[in-house]
Amino acid sequence: MKVVKCVLLPLLVLIVSAYISVSIPKLSIPFTAQSLAVFVIAGLLSPRYFAIVILSYLGLGLVGVPVFAEGTAGLSKVLGNSGGFLYGFLFSGAVIVYSTHKESEIPLTRLINVMLLATVVLFVFGVGHLAIKLDLQKALLYGLYPYWKMAVIKALLAAVIVWIIGPIASKWVTSQQI
Repeated sequence: MKVVKCVLLPLLVLIVSAYISVSIPKLSIPFTAQSLAVFVIAGLLSPRYFAIVILSYLGLGLVGVPVFAEGTAGLSKVLGNSGGFLYGFLFSGAVIVYSTHKESEIPLTRLINVMLLATVVLFVFGVGHLAIKLDLQKALLYGLYPYWKMAVIKALLAAVIVWIIGPIASKWVTSQQI
């Protein structure tokens, strides 16, 4: 039962979040709820379960299951314009999970700082990947400027969600044996 609670349910939430999107047509870089889902999942799970969820998500997408933004999949998506954001989920989430997993109750201000730092890490991977494909000016124009304000809002929202439901989720997850 713990595997369902700690892997399948978060994976399903992440997949559904990928379908909540708006795109910038010029470069087809979708704005989705994925980072919000990744940040909340990272704030609630152990490093092991977080890694299983994110690697499963990326693996499903790589083999062709339409789990990425707007129902896309495949290696071309990971190597494409938004690829850095996809593999950046692993690294930005790692910032969160390793900053929070050993504490049962984390002050909201600390969660906000961690989520904002994770947002910066995500943009480093996303914009960095895009800069390699295009150039830095275009990467900032298409990968950062349209998204940074909403990314900050999502980071703040993720912090509040984890702060509110973290203690409850912790008890819920540990209430069942593996």
